[in-house]
Amino acid sequence: MKRLLIVLFALLFCLPVFASGGKNTTDKGKTAGLSSVKSEANEVSTSFRTVTAPIIIDRPVRLTEYRKQLTREYAFRHYGEEFTEIVPQAVIVHWTESPEADGVYEYFYKEARADGTLNVCSQFLVDRDGTIFRLTPETMLDRHAIGYNWCAVGIENVGGVDRKEDLTLEQLQANVLLIRYLREKYPTVQYVWGHYQQTVAEKSGLYKENVRGYFHEKADPGLKFMKALQKQLKDTGLLFFKP
Repeated sequence: MKRLLIVLFALLFCLPVFASGGKNTTDKGKTAGLSSVKSEANEVSTSFRTVTAPIIIDRPVRLTEYRKQLTREYAFRHYGEEFTEIVPQAVIVHWTESPEADGVYEYFYKEARADGTLNVCSQFLVDRDGTIFRLTPETMLDRHAIGYNWCAVGIENVGGVDRKEDLTLEQLQANVLLIRYLREKYPTVQYVWGHYQQTVAEKSGLYKENVRGYFHEKADPGLKFMKALQKQLKDTGLLFFKP
């Protein structure tokens, strides 16, 4: 009985206090070296974060020192400083314009494009059946959205061939769960938008691009998908732009 009381006392007074209750504890992402978000990220990292994660399958692309070197070079050219890690402040939703996940994965897998610069990639890939793949660490700088890679997590959804709005209900549900998880894990995440909303998203104040004239028109992931996503995430406090 005496031993039981000692154990109970230790549990009550010696365990850490969690920042939010009732879920699994995870770590906090590192900063991207940008002063506007350093202080907030540091404050959050001093306490435990508690999150509920969906089922995520790790399927990493080639994560080598060469890729890190290319990432630093990309960051320096486009943002004026070398870094490989970000503080997530937005989630940008994409489609792949291809019909199957394996081909997308193979395209993202290599470190460099034909011109020798960092290859395109997003942190997550969602298959037609809603399976979520994590391709890189969540706080790694990936090249998926001009002007926002320094602060945004990308979610690629398999589909959108010929710009057809054909993303599935399973993908919608997976995106909702994944974005809720990211919002919960990274309190710095405030915005969600579709890639086609890149111009209006400049109102967020997050757009940062040093290369003049660097822009590509986008249609992904489609108006219908973004409307449904916004409806299902309206209770999260996340900020959306009108679809």
